[in-house]
Amino acid sequence: FGEGVTPTNQQPSQAKRHTAHDTMGGKESVLSKQEVVGFKSEYGIPQEKYDAVMKSFKAHATKDHKITREGFQEILKGVMQPDLIDKVFDSFDRDSNGYMDLREYLTMMGVTYGGTLQQKLNASFELFDANGDGSLSKDEIREMFVLIVKQKRSHASFMKTGARIPNKEPLDAKALVAIDRVIETVFAKVDTDKSGTIERDEFMAGFSEHPDVCGFFKQF
Repeated sequence: FGEGVTPTNQQPSQAKRHTAHDTMGGKESVLSKQEVVGFKSEYGIPQEKYDAVMKSFKAHATKDHKITREGFQEILKGVMQPDLIDKVFDSFDRDSNGYMDLREYLTMMGVTYGGTLQQKLNASFELFDANGDGSLSKDEIREMFVLIVKQKRSHASFMKTGARIPNKEPLDAKALVAIDRVIETVFAKVDTDKSGTIERDEFMAGFSEHPDVCGFFKQF
């Protein structure tokens, strides 16, 4: 989670889930000194990164200290494909109110700029879990894999030619077949109870024990 994405306007140089965000109380736009220390410690964020995160939030937040979906699209415009931006927004808009408040934004930045493997896997699970039911179907995983491959190809095109591949351009049949083949491999290795869905604990353990599964992205 967070690889190859810098959440600024500069070019490259989720019955929602219980996360660290839920433990942060207080006013939406103000953090106590204890909260600041806790955030930096929890995600391993140095002061300069924390300052950059706060500056980014203040630059893009509305007058009531929230970032709208449109504002979030603007932050990542030209860096991430629009459909993927929406997925990221939804996964960190914990209360599903259509806004990202300061604490939700900090949670996102925590796993982007820092965070442990477990924190990144948790964030990835929530990103994949489109309906928020706590398990991943093959369709949910396929949808995210398609978006990730599109993002990877668009970034590669930009680095090579200076032009990004349009978001609406579909993947070719060969890529889709490859994705389906990898999904079958993922389920064979990670769906240990053979239920046909991947639960959070299976996801956490499976991708920790089988990091090679993610190596399929190298072929695109």
